[in-house]
Amino acid sequence: MAVSLSLAALLISGCQREVWDSNPDHDLRFSADTLFFDTVFATVGSVTLPLKVYNDHEGSLLIDEIELASGVASQYRINVDGTPITNLSQPYRDKVLHAGDSMYVFVEVTVDPEQSAGDSPFWVIEALRFLTNGNEQEVTLVARGQNARFYGDPNEIAIDLCDEVWTPDLPYVIYGRLRVPEGCTLTIEPGTNIYAHSGSGIWVDGGTLVADGELESPITFQGDRLDDAYADAVGQWGIGVDLTLPTDESLVNYSVFRGGIWMSYANECRLNHVQLSQATVGLWVDSVAAGAEYALRITNSIVTKAESIGILSQSGYIEGYNNLFSDCGQACGYFALGGDVQMHLSTFANFGSGSGGIRQFPTLYLNDWYEAADGSLQIRPFSSNSEWRNCIAYGNNAGLTDFSEVVVDLFDAEAYATPLITASAIHHQEPTFPDWIYDENTTVNQVPPFVNPFGGDFNIDGTSILWNGVSSTPPFDVFEVSTDLNGMPRNTSTPTKGCLERIP
Repeated sequence: MAVSLSLAALLISGCQREVWDSNPDHDLRFSADTLFFDTVFATVGSVTLPLKVYNDHEGSLLIDEIELASGVASQYRINVDGTPITNLSQPYRDKVLHAGDSMYVFVEVTVDPEQSAGDSPFWVIEALRFLTNGNEQEVTLVARGQNARFYGDPNEIAIDLCDEVWTPDLPYVIYGRLRVPEGCTLTIEPGTNIYAHSGSGIWVDGGTLVADGELESPITFQGDRLDDAYADAVGQWGIGVDLTLPTDESLVNYSVFRGGIWMSYANECRLNHVQLSQATVGLWVDSVAAGAEYALRITNSIVTKAESIGILSQSGYIEGYNNLFSDCGQACGYFALGGDVQMHLSTFANFGSGSGGIRQFPTLYLNDWYEAADGSLQIRPFSSNSEWRNCIAYGNNAGLTDFSEVVVDLFDAEAYATPLITASAIHHQEPTFPDWIYDENTTVNQVPPFVNPFGGDFNIDGTSILWNGVSSTPPFDVFEVSTDLNGMPRNTSTPTKGCLERIP
């Protein structure tokens, strides 16, 4: 009989209804009163932001309703404690939050185009409403929307562009690979902003890219994730090429990167006042089109925060001045297989942490040979015009033992009648470094007095004559090199080494 009574008591207890805390003074606490999404391109989904909801009371709270105030018209989406809310026509009801417990509500937004906004950012504001014990509480959701022009599709291999002009009235968002074929030109006007999705970029395949910005209206290239969490994220975009390698037993599929802007046998591309960041490889230059003077002329430009290399050349024909290549995961400048390179008044400075640790590559690398698959040596010497003049190449690995921030890997360095590096500032710790590759005006292993290299300020401080260069005219016109990267006047006869003229 006692056993039966105990069982009955247990059954009665198990069927008892849970008692909720119904005190109208007891409400929820939130981790934030506003969730703010940085600029979100129209039609492109945002990152997911978390909102934490707390019950600070001694009893369980029954949340009667959770809903987006705009209902089915809302541009936001929510997930309550792991449950996606797909029916926005009615509130999500009866969510229990036990005493002292908490839960997450995850929020995303996909912004609809706002035709009346044009190129101006616009706001998408929503209220996330909670009803508990008769108390209505709201968390404000705010997103800054931006209309844009979209090119390509993530699943498309390439889209050809021919004689197009990109204007600054709306930003451009690239999906996939945009190709500029032989005989075609893509022109980008000053002030145009270009954003590229993962795996995307511009492939100049025999054609011409003209991105001619201005000091006050530069042309920018960067990844398409604009949230604060991605501000310093490297490797966000860049063309990937899928290749198949036959082996003795099977076929091996793999992908190789070819950079944010890949120039393959390009025909006289020009980049001026361009700022390019966050790519896998910033610029990749392969050789030059037949009959062209150069593949790339780059001036007054910044290439920074590449996942691996800022500018990579393979037998490239490149000329440029007043450029900053900085803070890359491997090398800032990688010039392989010779070519014709005239790079003046430029700074190669690697002081970032994009590599996730100590770099294995130098800041600047020069090479003129390789071993082919059949074991034969292929020598591709630099032209007699090639020269790195009035440049600085330095980085935060200079203090390491047996590490060189400048590596010169030449098959026969004695074959060069004139130095490749002149009136520059370099670092090396190689006993076999060919001293005749740099001239008497080049400083070696002298730490450049950058104002704040880890903060990205590569101005030269002080008055030491070690940092005075020589004239860059010729090959460049005196008018071209009479100002520096920031538009400040230069001393054209003894300019400051690097991309920035020292201010007295």
